[in-house]
Amino acid sequence: MDQPQKDQIGSIRMTGDALNQERLLLHYQPVVDIAKGPVAVEALLRLNHSERGLLPPAAFASALDAPRLARRIGCFVLESALTQAETWHRQGLPLRVSVNVSTYHLLDQEFLSDLQMALDAHTDLPASAVEIEITETAPLLDFAKAQKTLLACNRLGVRIALDDFGTGNASLTYLQKLPAQTIKIDQSFVRNILHDPKDHAIVAGVVTSANLLGLLVVAEGVETTEHAALLTQLQCHCLQGYAIARPMAPKLIPGWVTQYNVQSYHGRRSLPPLRLCDLHL
Repeated sequence: MDQPQKDQIGSIRMTGDALNQERLLLHYQPVVDIAKGPVAVEALLRLNHSERGLLPPAAFASALDAPRLARRIGCFVLESALTQAETWHRQGLPLRVSVNVSTYHLLDQEFLSDLQMALDAHTDLPASAVEIEITETAPLLDFAKAQKTLLACNRLGVRIALDDFGTGNASLTYLQKLPAQTIKIDQSFVRNILHDPKDHAIVAGVVTSANLLGLLVVAEGVETTEHAALLTQLQCHCLQGYAIARPMAPKLIPGWVTQYNVQSYHGRRSLPPLRLCDLHL
């Protein structure tokens, strides 16, 4: 057995143990509309390792599509994210929650029943406040099945977001065939728009096309206020990244939103965005 295989087996075992021992948890990264303020959060999986601390998904990515774990992890994320979002809605904090769904879980025949069960268990959370994020991998593996599943999600009232848009083989033609309401421009393009004319042109083109199609556009990886200002000039008004806030524990979200809105009320809504490090939480 070569080292990559050993690493994959180790990752799957580590993740399975964490799931069984309730050491998986979610942090949330805010998405702000420059005109409206905080409008959504993305649920991001973390693994609480006994020696290494909180690990991001990149540290156990190979386990997320492992056949024996993908659905269990997916159900955990759905249930946890919807429970938290419902709590916020009851508190008068109507944030939309975006949930990343793995390719394996999306294409699983039980996915729609898993989603329906999660929605039924949280009746104080509108389905329209739930957004499923997918990458282009699932449509490339089985386009017809992915399309059918996503259409069914829309019929339930759930939004669809195409994540990491522009990084692979997907193109704007996907937007004609997949029932998505949101495009999330990958951070690899956003990061370099200040200095790379090609990345600037790509981002501008995607934003223009999406706006013409009536789709919501979110720029990921917004790291500085200069990035935020340029994206706003390009008519991309929904921003996510470290210049806005880092992912945080759910208990910190209400305070962060309150302080963001307080600064907005005092005339600082446009720029610079409020960062987590600016807060006293």
